[in-house]
Amino acid sequence: MAHLQPFEMVFDVASQPLTVRFEFGFHCFSDDKGNGEALVHKGERRYFCSTRYFCSRQLRDYIDRRFIDGIAVPHNSRKGGQRYFCLDLHEYAIFFSISKPAQTTNYLRLHVISAYVVENWGRHSLPRGKPYNVRYILKLRNEGKSV
Repeated sequence: MAHLQPFEMVFDVASQPLTVRFEFGFHCFSDDKGNGEALVHKGERRYFCSTRYFCSRQLRDYIDRRFIDGIAVPHNSRKGGQRYFCLDLHEYAIFFSISKPAQTTNYLRLHVISAYVVENWGRHSLPRGKPYNVRYILKLRNEGKSV
């Protein structure tokens, strides 16, 4: 799981360096289908998913090479709070949240909630809405605003 350890990157956003700390959640390598080893994290029971785990190994490369120039669709999660959805060219969905820790300047925390390959039959359930450039979303979140 070394590839899912938190790391930081600095991006040029609004002509300023912006540090983003990337963190990865439990859903990046587990699902609720019951086909793998049972795992419990923070009271939630899921199952190890070898497909999600294998695909999660691509996350760092995606973030390094394409994330900042990508697009994302803001949406509100069922549990509250604004979330973002990003779809790569290879049908790989990434769901994430962005927060601005208190007392920070030009620093954001981006939590990858879940990431998985989207099958054709599941595309209809993905969030819909106006897509925004990730760089623009980071700019607004750094200003403490939602999209």
